[in-house]
Amino acid sequence: MTDKSQNINELFEKWILDSEIKLNEESLIKNLLSYLEGQHPEICGKCTPCRDGVIKLETLLKRYQDKTATLKTLDDIEKLTYNLRSSRCSVGLDIGKNMEVVLENHYHILYDPVKEY
Repeated sequence: MTDKSQNINELFEKWILDSEIKLNEESLIKNLLSYLEGQHPEICGKCTPCRDGVIKLETLLKRYQDKTATLKTLDDIEKLTYNLRSSRCSVGLDIGKNMEVVLENHYHILYDPVKEY
């Protein structure tokens, strides 16, 4: 694990697991993208869930920044997150686990901008 990814993991634990920090959509997306980009050096590229899934997750999260996200975007994020749990290495498993924590604890932040009545 590189020093950069170590720092990213510590940051992730601080802002995701600390109930004192209140996140809005912009800060959640920004922190998620920073976390995923920080994991790039750790990805070995041997399995598809991690190699392609992380890049696709970043693309989907950027749709929130562009204000083009839809319910399908959120559905795709969920599918990719759970697919990462089938990764062959601990990096993909950890990313999947951390993204599951985000979905469990902050789903409303991702859902509110795309919900349809």
